[in-house]
Amino acid sequence: MYRHVFSNLVLFLTLFVFSGKGHSQVIVKDTLFPAFEWSLHLFDIPYMVDAAKTEAIRAGGGDLPQAVTPKAGDYRNFYRNLSMEQATEMARNLHGSLYYGHNVLWNKLIEPNSTKKYFLNRLLANITALGTDYLAIKLPYGFAFQHEEFHRAVMSSRHINSYDEVWKFGKGLDIAVTNVKDEDLVYLKLNHPADQVRLSAAGVEGEYAFMQRMREDNFFRQTGYPFVGISLLGTIHAVSYVNLPFTERFNSITDSILSYDRDNILARDFTGWDFSAWVYDLFTPDEPYEDRGTWPGGLGIKRPVKESDLTPEMKDFLRETGNMQYLNFISPFLIGINRLQLKPGYFFNFALRSVPTSFGYHAGGDFFLDFNDRQVMLNLGINRSKSLTLPSLDVTYYNIIRKEDARFNASINLSGWLQPKDQMFAAGKASPGIAVGVQPRFDIAERFTLIADLSYKTKGWVFGNPYLDEKFTFRLGFGINTRNW
Repeated sequence: MYRHVFSNLVLFLTLFVFSGKGHSQVIVKDTLFPAFEWSLHLFDIPYMVDAAKTEAIRAGGGDLPQAVTPKAGDYRNFYRNLSMEQATEMARNLHGSLYYGHNVLWNKLIEPNSTKKYFLNRLLANITALGTDYLAIKLPYGFAFQHEEFHRAVMSSRHINSYDEVWKFGKGLDIAVTNVKDEDLVYLKLNHPADQVRLSAAGVEGEYAFMQRMREDNFFRQTGYPFVGISLLGTIHAVSYVNLPFTERFNSITDSILSYDRDNILARDFTGWDFSAWVYDLFTPDEPYEDRGTWPGGLGIKRPVKESDLTPEMKDFLRETGNMQYLNFISPFLIGINRLQLKPGYFFNFALRSVPTSFGYHAGGDFFLDFNDRQVMLNLGINRSKSLTLPSLDVTYYNIIRKEDARFNASINLSGWLQPKDQMFAAGKASPGIAVGVQPRFDIAERFTLIADLSYKTKGWVFGNPYLDEKFTFRLGFGINTRNW
């Protein structure tokens, strides 16, 4: 039934957007005044405290849980212990700076002063941007880094040490998260089974968080970033990765993982292929992690889950989740259309989204609205588990002070949802939840801004937030931009 709902929604949006009459331009060209913004929250509390505790436990040894008080030295590796928000910001900063360079270059080579030249300008900018994206995704703070850091953020929130092998330069795209002890994974599943499920799904969540952030820039800030290539290839990767266990080669490539590092537990990836492990843990929250068995011919626990380890029920739900991933292809952003004009002064865009979660999956749509400079992003969706289909709503209102020369401004966010009780896939009852936040910003100088974020959430899964528990978060940082918004 939910598939028919989204099919009808797509049809409605298509008719709504393209049936307007009397307006000279439905698809709005990017302004192409090259622009970018760097932003980074240097302080992200409580996450940075949890990351420092993780460092302290790693240095001291021993098993979880441990009560530790981090020292100043435990914060020194903050640059490689980023929260989900910080990882998204840094990926946006790195790739956005490259996109800015491509816009500057092609505006000089092909001035977009006609429709033909505009199209050629955008085509070539997106082609060359894909080339630098390919190089950047393999670097720290790039697209692949964000994928792995979302995995690590879930572990750090529970004080589990790990290492992102993106820092081993030259590894290509075969990147693992290593230095994870078997004992820590046993602890995680025993005490926080929903986090164990979220851990495997978080990497793809990070990929979708990057795309959402870049779409916000292109719609609300009109940066004109040429990121069609990474949007298409990133979406193809995410969708294919969720569906990987259904390929003929999956068992053999899982066996190849098991043939390495037989006597070196810390050299192994924390899970192997993400989504066979995700659906396995989704269905077995009460099964001890060590019941996976021993590593064939080696030491420790067998972490990777083969297709042959999955029950028919597991495969059915994984197939459903994989099919829902195709929603992520439905967006004008994927073909370089960043704004649609409903009528003069009224702009719109959308991107459907489905992402695996700690309880099943979320499916919905991001709707970008700019009505006479009143800017809102609205997400309407469902939270799907074994037997429940529950509503979800998220609203962000940008720049609530509508005064052009105001040095102070703020955005506000409000979310509400029903999710399965205790984040359990098989739960028959739902629990309500909310999240509220305010993001103030103050222009210290023309190009330099002080930014903050104060937010609170009840228990529950929130896109791009590593905590499933109730949590208050405070962030403080700065932004540098080429023009004021």
